[in-house]
Amino acid sequence: MKQDSLEKQIEALDQRLSETLEHQQREAKFAEEANVRFEKNVQCFEKYYPDIANAIKSFQVRDDFCLHVTKSGHGNFIPKGMSALLYSQDPIEQTKEQIQAQTQSPVYSLTDYTGYPQKEDGRIHTKYMTKLTRYMIKVREDSQEMIKSLPDSFPTAIIFGIGLGYHVPQLMQRTKFDYTFLIEPDFEQFFASLFCTDWYEVIEEVDKQGGCLFFHLGADHLSFIQDVEKIGEDIGAFSLVRSFCYQHTPGADVNTLIRKWCSDYFRFQFGHGFYNDAITGLAHSIHHVRNKAAILVKESKDIDYDTPIFIVGNGPSLDEAETFIKNNCDKAIVVSAGTSISSLYKKGVRTDFHVLVERPYQNYKIFGEILPEHEYKQVNLLGLNMLYPDTNFRYKWSGVAVKGNEAGTSLMDLISLKTLGRTLPKIPYCNPVVANTALSYFLFMGYRNIYLFGVDNGKTENGQHHSKDSIYKVSNDDDTQGYKSMAIKGKKLPGNLGGEVVSNDLFMIAHAQLEKLIEHYHVTSVMNVGNGAKIANAVPLRADDLIDLESDVDKLEEVERIKQRFFSSLPVDEVTEQYKAIEKFNALCDNILSIANETVTSREQAADNLKRQQRYVYAYRDTALGHLFHLIKGSLLYYHCPLLTLLYSYQDEQFTLEKFAGLNQLWIDYVTEIKEDYAINIESKCDWGL
Repeated sequence: MKQDSLEKQIEALDQRLSETLEHQQREAKFAEEANVRFEKNVQCFEKYYPDIANAIKSFQVRDDFCLHVTKSGHGNFIPKGMSALLYSQDPIEQTKEQIQAQTQSPVYSLTDYTGYPQKEDGRIHTKYMTKLTRYMIKVREDSQEMIKSLPDSFPTAIIFGIGLGYHVPQLMQRTKFDYTFLIEPDFEQFFASLFCTDWYEVIEEVDKQGGCLFFHLGADHLSFIQDVEKIGEDIGAFSLVRSFCYQHTPGADVNTLIRKWCSDYFRFQFGHGFYNDAITGLAHSIHHVRNKAAILVKESKDIDYDTPIFIVGNGPSLDEAETFIKNNCDKAIVVSAGTSISSLYKKGVRTDFHVLVERPYQNYKIFGEILPEHEYKQVNLLGLNMLYPDTNFRYKWSGVAVKGNEAGTSLMDLISLKTLGRTLPKIPYCNPVVANTALSYFLFMGYRNIYLFGVDNGKTENGQHHSKDSIYKVSNDDDTQGYKSMAIKGKKLPGNLGGEVVSNDLFMIAHAQLEKLIEHYHVTSVMNVGNGAKIANAVPLRADDLIDLESDVDKLEEVERIKQRFFSSLPVDEVTEQYKAIEKFNALCDNILSIANETVTSREQAADNLKRQQRYVYAYRDTALGHLFHLIKGSLLYYHCPLLTLLYSYQDEQFTLEKFAGLNQLWIDYVTEIKEDYAINIESKCDWGL
C-alpha cells in the first residue's frame, strides 16, 4: 500500500513538473511573439495614429502589471481594481462564443424616419422631407421581417471594451464595416492588447478596404460623446445612424458609456442643416458684406475679470432675479437674448446689446412688433451672419460674427482671406439658441464676470415655460394674447438649485453646448442664477443670495470699446461670380446625380454607391469651395441616413432594393431641384413668413 501511494505521488509530481515545463515553454514562446507583436503594433500606430503612438510610448504601467499566459498560449490580464482574469484558459474560443452569441442576437441602433412633420411651407427641403416621411410610412406598412443576425456587411460597428483585442480581428473577418468605433475607458487594457492582438493587420486591412477605424481610449462618458459628435461632424452622421453595438468586456465604466450612448443617440438624428437654411444663410451673408456690416474680425488679447455682464434669457427664472437686475442694470452690460428684450422692456430695464440669430423673415417681423421702433434705436445688436440682413438697420449699431459650419461663413472666410490675408474668427458653441450665442460672444471677447438670468433650458414640473412678462401665451390652449411657445417635455436635466427640470431635445443640446463652451474657456466664474438647469462648472446661485454690485463701470465707454475693438467691415463692394461659383455647384450636383443614377443589384453595391456620393461631397469641405459643401451636406444627411438605414433593416434583399430605388429617386429629384434653385436664389433674402 505504501509503495503504491509513493508511486502515485511520484506520478503526480512528474505530471506537475511536465505541466510547469510546458507552461514555461508557452510563456517563453508568448514572450518572444508578444514583444515582436508590440513593436510592429507601435510602428503601425506611428504611421496611422501618431497621437496614440505617443501615448503608448509615454505610458507608465503599474508595478504589478502582468500578462498571464493561458493553456492555449494566449495572453490574459487582470485589470486594475479587479481580482479576476479577463478571459478563460482559452481566450480565442471564449471570444468566438461571445461573437456567435452577439451576432446571432444583435443589438442595433435604429432611427424611425416616419415622424417628420408632413406640412409643406414652400421650401424645397420641407417638400422632400414630407415625401420621405410618407414613403417610409408606406414601407413600414408592408410589415416585412426585420434583419436578425448580423449580415456579411454592415455600415457601422460600435464596440464597447477592447480588453486584449481578441474579438476585433474575428469580428472584422466575419463582417465588413465601413465605420468601426472602438471604445475603451481603461488605456492600460489597450496597452496590454498591443502584446496580444495583431493591430497592425487589423489597421492595414481596414485601410485596404477603404474603411474607417476610430479608437476612443481612456474615454469617459462625457469625452466619448463629444469625440463621436466631432467625428459625426467631420465625416457625416451616416457613420452612426445604423450601428451594430457590441459589448466585449464587463465593468461599470463600460456600462456607463453604453448608457450614455443610448441616452445621447438622438443628437445624431437631426440638426444637420439643410439646403434652404444653407442658401438663405449664404444669401444673407452676401447682403451683410455688401451692406458693409460690422464683422467680428479680431480676437481678444486681454481677459476682463471685472466688468459685470448680465446675459438674460427669457426663461421663468428671469422673474426670480427681477429686483436684482433692476437695482444693478446701470452697473453692468445688459445683454438680452432673443425675446427677453421684450420682457426686460416691460420690467423697465434697457438692453445694451440684443443678441439674435434667426434667419427667417417671420422672426424679423415678430421682433418689429414686440418693441417700439424708437427703443431699438437705443440698443446695439450682436448677431450671426445668417441673420435676416434688414435686422441690422433697426438698431443703433449692429455687429455680426460668423458661425462655423455654414455656407455663408465659408464664403465670407474666402473673401476675408483674399482681402485681409486671414480667415474670420468663429465664436465657438454658439448654437442652437440665442443664449448660447450671447455667452459665446462675451467669453470670446475676454469677459469673465458673467451672470446668467433666465437661461433655464427647461422648467420646473408645474412651472411656467417663460417669464411672466414674455410675449408667449401662458398656455398654448388658451385664448389669451401672445405667441404659442415650444413644448417643453420628454427630457429631464438636474436642477440648478436641486431636483430636476423638464426639458426637450432642443434645450438638451443648448444645455450641452453651454457646458462645452464654459469648459472650452476653462471658466469658473459664470454665475447661473435661479431654478433652471444646472450647468457644469457654472456657479449655482439663488437670486435672493445675490449681493448688489459695487461696480463703477462706465457702460457707454465699455460698449463703444467693444464695437471699436472687435468689429470692422470687409473691404469689398460686391460679391462676384468667382465667390458664388454657380457653375461649379452645377458640376457638383451633376456628379452626385451621375453616381445616384447607377444601377445597383445588392445591398453592398447600394451602400457603396451612397458612400461614394458622401465622400465626393465631403471632399469639398475646408476648400475654397467649402460653401458648396455646406449647401448640399445637410440635405444629403437627411436623405442618406434613412437610405442607409433602409438598406440594412429588412431580411428580404429584393424588397429592400426595390424600396431603396424608390427613396433614391426622391433624393435624385431633390438634388435636381437644388441645382436649378441655386443660381436663381443665391442672393434671395428669406421670404418665409411674408
